[in-house]
Amino acid sequence: MKNDLLRARYVTFALLGLVLTFYLSIALNWSFWLAGAAGFATAAALVVVLEIWTRLFSRRAAVSDGLRDVLGSELRIETQLALVFQQKIIEACSERDILEATLQTGGSLLHAQGASFVPFDEYAQSLPALMQGDVPASALQTWSARLKMPETRTTCKNCQVLHGGLGCVLIPTEVERVASARCFPLMVAGREAGVVNFFFPKDCELASAERIFLIEILFLAGQALENLRSRDQEIIALRYLQTVSAPKSDLTLLLNNLLENVQRALDTDFALLYLPGGLQSGIVSAPVLLSVLRSDSILPIDIPDQTFLDGLWQSALKSGQSISLENVNINNREMWKVLLTVPLVWHEKSPAGVMVLGSNSSQAFAPRQRVLLETLAAQAALLIQNARLMVQVEYQAVVDERARLAREIHDGLAQTLAFLKIQAAQMQSYLSRGELDRLTNTLQANYRTLSDAYLDARQAIDNLRRTPASSLRDWVGTVIVDFEQGSGLKVELDDACLDSAQFAPNVQAQLIRIVQEAFSNIRKHAQASHVWLIARKRDSLFFLAVRDDGSGFQPEQIELASRYGLRGMRERADGIGADFQIISRPGEGTTISLSLPVSVEEEL
Repeated sequence: MKNDLLRARYVTFALLGLVLTFYLSIALNWSFWLAGAAGFATAAALVVVLEIWTRLFSRRAAVSDGLRDVLGSELRIETQLALVFQQKIIEACSERDILEATLQTGGSLLHAQGASFVPFDEYAQSLPALMQGDVPASALQTWSARLKMPETRTTCKNCQVLHGGLGCVLIPTEVERVASARCFPLMVAGREAGVVNFFFPKDCELASAERIFLIEILFLAGQALENLRSRDQEIIALRYLQTVSAPKSDLTLLLNNLLENVQRALDTDFALLYLPGGLQSGIVSAPVLLSVLRSDSILPIDIPDQTFLDGLWQSALKSGQSISLENVNINNREMWKVLLTVPLVWHEKSPAGVMVLGSNSSQAFAPRQRVLLETLAAQAALLIQNARLMVQVEYQAVVDERARLAREIHDGLAQTLAFLKIQAAQMQSYLSRGELDRLTNTLQANYRTLSDAYLDARQAIDNLRRTPASSLRDWVGTVIVDFEQGSGLKVELDDACLDSAQFAPNVQAQLIRIVQEAFSNIRKHAQASHVWLIARKRDSLFFLAVRDDGSGFQPEQIELASRYGLRGMRERADGIGADFQIISRPGEGTTISLSLPVSVEEEL
């Protein structure tokens, strides 16, 4: 090719020389030798100029082609990085997966020596950093330690340049081959979630295209983090709503709906829920198997039998982790191409059962799908645990209520009947002996006792029918009204702290029962003209007292019925952790008081 170009140059030179020679000799009447010399000289100059122009054009074309190849190569690299990054954030199961993909993609694009991400909390305070880079592990540890230092966080927080060279707090002297750092904020839902740092072996400027591409990568990462957080919040909200608002009787329906959603979402042939201990421990102990099959299947769908399910449950019980099987064969017959078993575990307790999904599709479950299934399995475990706890709570409530009613009947009605029985025997004796005066007095005492017993019975019935008030003040007010109507006495209420007193329903009920019993004793025995109810809150104690100006008593002089009533009040106080006291002297009235720790009030 070089010889052809050389011949072309010679031919061009000869032709130009001849043409110019003839032109000068004819047009200007120059001699042939003078015209030849001038013509060939001019031709040589023109050929040189043409050669220079040709070479410049060829070089420019080569540079343009090379630049086009470089730009095309960079574009292909950026496109490949973008596709890989997009695939990683689609498959990401956690925020760490997204951040690691961001650091890896940015580092590959910028040819960085290392990268880090410093997250910020909701108060713009930095948290432990995530490190990544082609440097020794000791250097990564040094970087991590430097990023955790308070002075580093303060300096970076006040930095406005987002670029540092040697001497920057992000670049410790112990780390070799690192000379500069570039920082980029990562925004999530309009808030700065942290800063991404890239470290380079030398100080360099980023190309405009690289900067734009990296900003787009960080924007996609921020969106992925926002979507991931939104998804997690939705799952938590769904778990909470279905747990707290669903009636206990709908537990089976909720679990069936859960299976239907799982089967449709993952497009499996079947979804099973196997509970070896039943739904409600202690009430139904037979195993429970709930199943949902694909509705549009033409061929019959095989599901595992109970023996196979027991084996899966035992394996999940031992490992506490999901079990994935492929190409499952039973008796030399292929049953399922994919089988996934997820244990129903809540807060590291023993599995309540297993969720089993099977399909004849060759596509395996993705990691993100397995994470979602484990979350749903935890939700099902929580529902089952709540149902079992509800049965236990209801059973214990029934036992406690029976014990309370038995105590009240024994201390009240039974003692009254025993007293009336003794009085009836005495009245028969008085009648047989003709002691009419004593018989009349005994009849009058019996009438008063029967009247008091009737009032006590009516009060007990009303208390059982009455719905607890919304606050302790409202309930105390109702009890005072009942007492004033039944006794004709006026109660002076000193309740400076009743509005702020908050107790659990069972504690509040016991406090009211003690007040009711104290009022009952005043009505029947005190012969008082004034009654006070006092509520105080002092330091860490809540005080409640009922006082009267009645006859008072000595402990050894207490009647049998009153003794049982006082004992019942003390037992109720002990049951809620309160200190119970009785202060009384003949002729000076009686004060019944209790004190309850405020810490108990706050915890309940």
